[in-house]
Amino acid sequence: MKRMSSKDLVLLFIISIIIAIFASIQPIDNFIVNIIVFLVIFVSSGYSLMAVIYPEESCSGLLKKPFLGLELSVFLTVLISVVLKYSSLGLQFRDLILILSLITIVLPIAAYVLRINHVKDEREQPSEKSLSAQSKGPLSKNLITLIILSVLMIVTVIVPPINKTPLWMVPGSLFVCFIPGYLLTTVLFPRNDDLEMVERLALGFGGSLILTSIIGLAFNYTVWSIRLELILIVLAVFSLIFCFITYSRTNKIPLERRLHMPKLEKILRIFLIICIILTVITAAYTAIQPEKHSDNKTSFYIKDLDVRASDYTLNLTSGTENNLTMVVVNQEGSTVDYRLLVQVNGSILKESNITLKNNEKMEIPLNFTAGVPGERKMEFNLYKLPDDTPYKKLDLWINVT
Repeated sequence: MKRMSSKDLVLLFIISIIIAIFASIQPIDNFIVNIIVFLVIFVSSGYSLMAVIYPEESCSGLLKKPFLGLELSVFLTVLISVVLKYSSLGLQFRDLILILSLITIVLPIAAYVLRINHVKDEREQPSEKSLSAQSKGPLSKNLITLIILSVLMIVTVIVPPINKTPLWMVPGSLFVCFIPGYLLTTVLFPRNDDLEMVERLALGFGGSLILTSIIGLAFNYTVWSIRLELILIVLAVFSLIFCFITYSRTNKIPLERRLHMPKLEKILRIFLIICIILTVITAAYTAIQPEKHSDNKTSFYIKDLDVRASDYTLNLTSGTENNLTMVVVNQEGSTVDYRLLVQVNGSILKESNITLKNNEKMEIPLNFTAGVPGERKMEFNLYKLPDDTPYKKLDLWINVT
């Protein structure tokens, strides 16, 4: 059998990387450009997912299924939009493009491996296609368990009041260490005799840790930085996609050759039952508890200075130019308007209003000249508008010689 070309998958992989970088740094903030970028990644994501589902099809064969590609693109876009909408991030166009591009980076790689395996299987077992026609059936109990765990993972991270408790760490530990990698291995090697059990478990652990690292690295270059909750949401979305692909793949395999690991399936079902029980108990407990006012979640500090230390003093020389950098990080769960006021002995050095989206960080420079010799206190007050009472306060003692 002639080797199937994979130039289309290489092109999709390169395009998705470029768009992911574009969405991270956003060098051009133009509505028309953003729409064009979204349309490109929208179509690419559906085509990539279709290539994973149909590894036996070449580029020309996949292009003959435009409506299926469109449906898969809509499926991915709606799924990610719903997750973003009910998460702390909120539904932002740029975030949607970024996550779609991250998913599309992975899918062409999976499709490429599947194409190679398909060509190999066609050579070794030409009669298997006729056998697989009788193999279609319902979802396996293992896949049902993993789908429920993935949905439960998303719920515990984004749905209050459950997300205010450490409960999401229980299923989260399994997602960071095992589930996405195991499902990806199942997508690539769906037959029971493709790999030994020990190899599957090892690849499951390794694959999950690699996926977690890649997602964390991508978030590190965004305004949110690395946050475990966001990584878990993306891992859960990946797992749902892998479950869908696994079902499509295993339906083409005879029943006697499908992956079957009874001990692992039993452990996963027990773990699922424990997670559901904990979720119900936690939801009931938090619902009957009186509402408590949480501590403010805005970080306000001076870069490279530990001004919280009671004896911290900044030594300066009279007449010299000095620079400080104030940092404000909004983790309130919504967009907040702030007012920043810096003063010394009642004299205002800097006053400005800033608006930060949730998880957005801003560095505000302060340039001043050290005055007459002596010791004085520099006051940094951050107000959460419209309140006129300082929301955060920092005091810095200055010794001018």
